[in-house]
Amino acid sequence: KIKQYKTKSKLAQEAHEAIRPTSCFQEPQKIKSYLNKDQYKLYNLIWQRAISSQMKPAVLETTSINIKAKKYKFKTTGILIKFDGWLKIYPEKQKENILPQLKVKQKLKLIEVEANQHFTEPPARYNDSSLVKILESLGIGRPSTYAPIISTLQQRNYIQKEKKSFKPTEIGILVNDLMNKHFPKIVDYNFTAKMENELDEIAQGKQNWQEMIKNFYFPFKKNLEKKEKEIAKTFVEKKTNEKCPLCGKPLVIKMSRYGKFLACSGFPKCHFTKPLSENKLKNSTGIKCPKCKKGEVVIRKTKKGRIFYGCSRYPECDFVSWEKPEEK
Repeated sequence: KIKQYKTKSKLAQEAHEAIRPTSCFQEPQKIKSYLNKDQYKLYNLIWQRAISSQMKPAVLETTSINIKAKKYKFKTTGILIKFDGWLKIYPEKQKENILPQLKVKQKLKLIEVEANQHFTEPPARYNDSSLVKILESLGIGRPSTYAPIISTLQQRNYIQKEKKSFKPTEIGILVNDLMNKHFPKIVDYNFTAKMENELDEIAQGKQNWQEMIKNFYFPFKKNLEKKEKEIAKTFVEKKTNEKCPLCGKPLVIKMSRYGKFLACSGFPKCHFTKPLSENKLKNSTGIKCPKCKKGEVVIRKTKKGRIFYGCSRYPECDFVSWEKPEEK
């Protein structure tokens, strides 16, 4: 019989038919000469997924091996593959420690000894796929909303990409701390998942939308009005010893979506602003501009949060580069 699968995720959108080969005998190697590199990779992935979905499960055995060497004892834990099953055509999916077939009291030959030191490492930062995975497990969002969620976080400069991983910015950490302190119920994972389920029930005609919105909105509005006064006090501007070169009033440190900056305390009468020196140090590379030889190469960001490199004398010098220039 053909194997059939039921959806495990409530969020799965099953409106579309699966992509599969026209024939299981149309093996990737047979048609490789007709395809370019990218086409072959894509077809190979589709063929492997389609065929492996109809194969028998693999039989794996969790095994511990104890090895005695004079007064020393070594132990390893991993898996033995008793039956390949679908792993026969999808071997790279098995990432666990695969052990060789050994017998009790078998003599082993020492090939090499490695002494490795391991330190406890913090959890890895989220990237595109791991963030989507955690959102799915928490029941937050839908497949069509994952890309806009990530895009919004980057556009508002709450996160920036660093080596394919997301790193929170200063403004992102500030907003996160603020929301957790003043709106803990709203940023709670269960609240978002519950709201998604209630909206689904409204779409299915199982719940009255006016009642659901009323139960949420009025307590939220009351809390929002209360917090607006409290939060306004938390953003206290820090005064500095510097004077405004235009009007002579003290300069204060303010916060924007791009980080801290210096501004005149006489705003809105005086509009003088300038970058904070600590931001300059953060963005400095210490490399001279290869184009004008006068300015310095500094780190800049696009509107979407992507990092690029440009001359500090812009717009006088228009040098830009995606790659960090090397000082020769």
